[in-house]
Amino acid sequence: MPQKNSSKIEEKQINAVKDFCSNILKEYKKVIKSIWLLKQETEKSKDLLTIILLDDTKKVDGITKKKIETKVLEEERKIKKKYGISIYSSFYLLSDYWDLIKHGSPTVFCEIREGIPIYDPSGFFVPLKKLLLQGKIPGTKEAMRDLIARAPSRIKRVELLFKTKILEHLFNAVVEAGQAPLILIGVAPPIPKKVAENLKIHFVRKKQLEAEYAKYCDEIVKYWKKFEHGKIKVDWEDIDEIAEKTARFISRMEKLVDDIEK
Repeated sequence: MPQKNSSKIEEKQINAVKDFCSNILKEYKKVIKSIWLLKQETEKSKDLLTIILLDDTKKVDGITKKKIETKVLEEERKIKKKYGISIYSSFYLLSDYWDLIKHGSPTVFCEIREGIPIYDPSGFFVPLKKLLLQGKIPGTKEAMRDLIARAPSRIKRVELLFKTKILEHLFNAVVEAGQAPLILIGVAPPIPKKVAENLKIHFVRKKQLEAEYAKYCDEIVKYWKKFEHGKIKVDWEDIDEIAEKTARFISRMEKLVDDIEK
């Protein structure tokens, strides 16, 4: 039974609002930009509040505004008599409303957030409501939530940027350090993936370099390439290990270069 009563009340409200808006728009459609509805909950009934936005980019002088207000008051009385429902109306001029939005009026944002569009032919209210709910209007609680929601992803991007830069520098350090002794013996600097192979051919086979260092070079170059192509996700433990191997490799290449020069 309570659901039936609630449904009847809502149907009655809808009819009352339609009737109310229809009668106002008959005379003042040209200067009314938008109308939206707010439900005002009370203990005994559900009163209704309509927000009427007047387009003062068109001719809306003080006399016209007063006439509209009088007409609205008259229609409110008729609705109360016909449906037993109270409708109360608030008026805004379009230019004033924009100023309130720009200055972050909490009342205006609440009206937009809770409002139900009744008349919006130019598409003013509906896009505004969507922007508000999406957190696109600065200064609103939705915008604050959006900022907070974006914070973790920003941290992840920063972390990824650090990882990428560190790995890139380690990769370049290994490749350049590996190329140095090869150039010194007259070998043209090989491409990154061929550095380890050339170290094996020209130094490991001749017992001038331990095999583990060619292996370090190969591992680090392959790791970077996998990361570069999005095949792996890097954690800080991997970076620590690669940094340690890179340091050992560079130190050994420096000694190799010294040995060649001697």
